[in-house]
Amino acid sequence: MQHVLIVEDVPETAEWLGVVLQQAFGEVHLNVATTCQQARQLLGKVSVNVALLDINLPDGSGIDLVASVRQDYPNAYIVITTIFDDEEHILHAVQAGAHGYLLKDSSELVFIQKLRGILSGDPPLSPSVSRRILQYFSSAGNVHGTPDNQHSGVNRSDVASLSPREREVLILVAKGLSRGDVAELLGLSTNTVARYIRDVYQKLNISSRAEAAVEACRMGLVRTDF
Repeated sequence: MQHVLIVEDVPETAEWLGVVLQQAFGEVHLNVATTCQQARQLLGKVSVNVALLDINLPDGSGIDLVASVRQDYPNAYIVITTIFDDEEHILHAVQAGAHGYLLKDSSELVFIQKLRGILSGDPPLSPSVSRRILQYFSSAGNVHGTPDNQHSGVNRSDVASLSPREREVLILVAKGLSRGDVAELLGLSTNTVARYIRDVYQKLNISSRAEAAVEACRMGLVRTDF
């Protein structure tokens, strides 16, 4: 059973998320908070392995809850669920440590599929969000028109620490491909791909697909003009 914390102030949306979670995971136990204060009162008192956090709450932003959730539930998957798709909110969420970022205007089917990805080790990240992250870091690293690997903050030791196969896997994950898609493209088993992803995350000291996208772009492995 999945123990889920939903932080959402619109009752209809909270109810919809509950239905989607049941379709994604089957049996779920839900705890719902409508404000940051209510959420903080629940932390440490209930079981949580998945947290869905809205951004625009009456007393603050769900992004500000990420650190608290990670402290109390270090193994929980934290997903921002919002209508905001701008770079400022996305990057703030990634920097705070969120594992996923889903847009509420996604179809119910897409939402379910993305949430199910948690079970297979693929934290949910809307494709458009991946592209915005890559666009931001690509442009930030090339403000003077220099190549990605020149004067852009690229850490060559990070690149060198990865094997050729690990770099391939990182690139595909950063572009938003699922574990199954990566396995099919590279002719590997999903278990082998999972091992590569684990090793890459460990070497780069990252823990989410969003961070993988950031690192791949910073290292010059991924551009947005594909």
